[in-house]
Amino acid sequence: MSRQILHRVRAPLDRMRYRLSGLETPPGLTLLSLLGTLCGLACGGVIVLFHALIDLFRHGSAGLDDIALGASVTVPLAVWLPILGALIVGLAYQCLARDSRDGGIVHIVERLTYHQGEFPWRNALAQFIGSVAAICTGQSVGREGVAAHMGATTSSWVGQWLQLPNNGIRTLVGCGTAAGIAASFNTPLAGVIFAMEVVMMEYTLAGFAPIILAAISATAVTHIWATDHPQLLVDAAELQSMIELPYLALCGCVLGTTAVAFTRLTRLLTRYLMPQPIWLRMLQAGIVAALCAWAFPQTFQFGFESINTALAAEFALGVALGVAAAKLVATAFAVSSLMPGGIIMPCLLMGAAIGQALGLIAMWLLGDSAADPMLYALLGMGAMMGAVLQAPLTALIAILELAGRTEMVFPAMLVVITAILVAREGYHSESIFLTLLRDRGRDYKNDPVSQSLRRSSVVSYMERSFRLTPLNITLAEAHDIVGQDARWILARRDDGRSGYLLPLADLLRYMLSEAGESLADDDTIALHKIPAVNRLQAGPIHLRATMQEAFDTLRRTEAEALYVQRRVRGDERTIYGVLTRDAIERAYLR
Repeated sequence: MSRQILHRVRAPLDRMRYRLSGLETPPGLTLLSLLGTLCGLACGGVIVLFHALIDLFRHGSAGLDDIALGASVTVPLAVWLPILGALIVGLAYQCLARDSRDGGIVHIVERLTYHQGEFPWRNALAQFIGSVAAICTGQSVGREGVAAHMGATTSSWVGQWLQLPNNGIRTLVGCGTAAGIAASFNTPLAGVIFAMEVVMMEYTLAGFAPIILAAISATAVTHIWATDHPQLLVDAAELQSMIELPYLALCGCVLGTTAVAFTRLTRLLTRYLMPQPIWLRMLQAGIVAALCAWAFPQTFQFGFESINTALAAEFALGVALGVAAAKLVATAFAVSSLMPGGIIMPCLLMGAAIGQALGLIAMWLLGDSAADPMLYALLGMGAMMGAVLQAPLTALIAILELAGRTEMVFPAMLVVITAILVAREGYHSESIFLTLLRDRGRDYKNDPVSQSLRRSSVVSYMERSFRLTPLNITLAEAHDIVGQDARWILARRDDGRSGYLLPLADLLRYMLSEAGESLADDDTIALHKIPAVNRLQAGPIHLRATMQEAFDTLRRTEAEALYVQRRVRGDERTIYGVLTRDAIERAYLR
């Protein structure tokens, strides 16, 4: 009775997994879109809790809002809070295993590339608690890193619990990332573009539908349950004259160079800090953040307070440049020390401060022909974010959604693209996330072949017309196999770990040969020894694997073919099909 109940439960789940293996087909895309919506709702709830904890600490601690708004504060509060916070977080992380300390966008990209989108719960818990402590104590990090991490982890857990194919889990991770960014900044479209441009690094119809629904549902949850929504206070964002275009291009060059300086300083500090214990690394980052907050209180931010101050052109020229420089150094130390949190919010403040300074210079150079410094601050935010992330669409759409002013799109396109070109072509700088990933000894394959193989499941290309046999069979069993409608014979060893795959035609050819015709019915045929034109050494691969995993397995092992299997109970495994190199070639040539 229990087995019948178990079968009734497994049967619809197996059908769902099979449909999800073909993401671009209507059944698979519809199911994945539904799962993306559910993941977005769950991620939105997690982000609301995260923001609520930060707001609880912020409103319950006297003086913190004054620091964020740039008011004069006493030395002990401005200095000791970041130092004490960094020491507490560092000592807590020192107690964790090295693999449990990673988090943020770099961790998401790494888990997608090397671990099929599976996220450890220890990392997620450490990031959640660590980010709350880091942000509340004034470390130079943003909220979006942990938001994307928690969103990706939540979605990955849903996929793993349902035992979905890995290409489906990959898309769900994109859903969670988009939901986290959308819920953090109230920018659903920017969240979608960020997930596809920065994390997944590809645009597909199969990805757009579920990721959009995830971003929408997460944003809806934050609108319902959260009381404080990110907003830029923008009154004017119009270009005054086309005479400004050459100066705007120059601004793009300045911002692109600043982004390169930030990336290179981060790499340099990473090499300096990495050999040290993590508590000492974070303590140094806290000391730098404290000194910067003492000199420029505007760098101590919880949300958009300091950014809105720059948009209102309330910084003097020297203060604006000082805030940008202090934030750049403090953030480079924080990122290099593995301080939990994100880098987008700090980049936005750097860009806003530099942009406002450039706007003040424009008013001095161009007079009435210059636009309001508010526009330059907006453009600086987009250019800095785009050049650091090497993500132009994400930067443009994020600033457009935050500001709500479409007239700034034309100058923003010029400044953002100029900054990105200067960074990439002039200084050969790439995304800071990929830079940090390579500094950890990892690489990210993003060629068209790898993209195509990662989107495809082995279920979609495996050959189901096969017969499973032991290595040695009798002639009578061979006659029975030949009489069945099967294309391949999978002869496995007794341990079930490997075997041989040969076409049915090779067995039939042997049976019709002189040696085969001389056999009696109970004589043994060694399938791994008979003459065969296309006998392939076969190894196992999991039913949830992608074609990229199958390709890597063939390249890494001695196997020439694969059989697709899944553990049912205990050591019992069910084989669903076989996979050859020709099938893999069809996957990326289709």
